[in-house]
Amino acid sequence: MAVLPLDLAEFRLLQALRASPAGPAFTQLWNAQAGAGWSVFRALVDRDEDAIGWMASFRLELGERAPSFRVDEGVAPQVGRALYEHALPAFPGPGVLPTDALTPDESGVRELPASARLAYLVDLFFDWTPPNPAVRDAYRLLEPAGDTNARLLVHSALLRNPPAEALILPPGVAPSVYRPPTGFRALWPWLLGALLAALLSSLSAFW
Repeated sequence: MAVLPLDLAEFRLLQALRASPAGPAFTQLWNAQAGAGWSVFRALVDRDEDAIGWMASFRLELGERAPSFRVDEGVAPQVGRALYEHALPAFPGPGVLPTDALTPDESGVRELPASARLAYLVDLFFDWTPPNPAVRDAYRLLEPAGDTNARLLVHSALLRNPPAEALILPPGVAPSVYRPPTGFRALWPWLLGALLAALLSSLSAFW
């Protein structure tokens, strides 16, 4: 018997995707993961236009793959795996990794070779580690402390709100008049995560 995801809502979403691949469930899936996908692609390429193109091509592929997603694995890791396999052919080769520590921000991440950068970003935003040994080197270079706070620092520095052109909008809503959540509304989940991580670290130190 298959093991269900920890989140019952995700299980229901996957069931809805299987029943109606082009229905509202895919819109829900896409818009929920668009911020992570945009943050990955925008740190891979130099222009918004290129990232929008990548989002458009990935949306088509994800639409084909999502109905066959497994119900014994979380949605985000499966989206991350699909994104990695979609983008990898355009960013091949191991490249040469830096030897010194990198700043925990976008400029530091861009010092990584493209294939290592792609693998690290997918790991960072989708909680799925690609089969690329350079990910461990990226950890060492960008997260030298090796703890949750170090990871949250890089995550917060690279997280971007997706533009309207990268989302599936409600019928009749033009991208030019749609504005995704900004400011505290967009960042509160990550701020809450950082607060919880700090609290857990304090409790661990106390005990």
